[in-house]
Amino acid sequence: MTETDRQTGDAVTKGGQVAHLLNENHRRALSSVLRRVELAAWRLEDRITRGEQPDLALTRFTNAPSTDQQAAIVQLTRQLRGEVARLASDYHLEVAEEHVLRSIMGEFTLLWCDLEDSRPQKLSRYGAVNPRLPELLGPRIDRLIDLVLAIDGVASGKQRPQLTQQQSDGSAPER
Repeated sequence: MTETDRQTGDAVTKGGQVAHLLNENHRRALSSVLRRVELAAWRLEDRITRGEQPDLALTRFTNAPSTDQQAAIVQLTRQLRGEVARLASDYHLEVAEEHVLRSIMGEFTLLWCDLEDSRPQKLSRYGAVNPRLPELLGPRIDRLIDLVLAIDGVASGKQRPQLTQQQSDGSAPER
């Protein structure tokens, strides 16, 4: 790169007129990566500022950052999101919309598929299944499937939110 090219590049960058340096494919690829960076930073900041880790049955959170580390991480995530915002503005990157209800439906549809594959008869793919397993585990997997489908049903509008209270007592949701 010649000195003139460097000076021209610096002038373009300082003037904020850099959007023309990307074609539509570049813009889409850059937007996709920066969107993931922005969401990861937001989730991390939210997790740290929320404070307490949830009490989960199958996940134990260990080695939490110290107070000093937390403060530094929150500051850095805010800087990171600011950099992403400036890049989005400078390069005229398109804002994507995330349909929250569709995201919920998508995630819980995938969970339903995974739960269907966790039925006792399907676990035989991993080795012999105890004959009692279908009667003991089967109904519990069914209950999880019902709850996952209920969440999907509420998110999709196919099920009224008022019905969820009735389902919390173990009755089956409408399908």
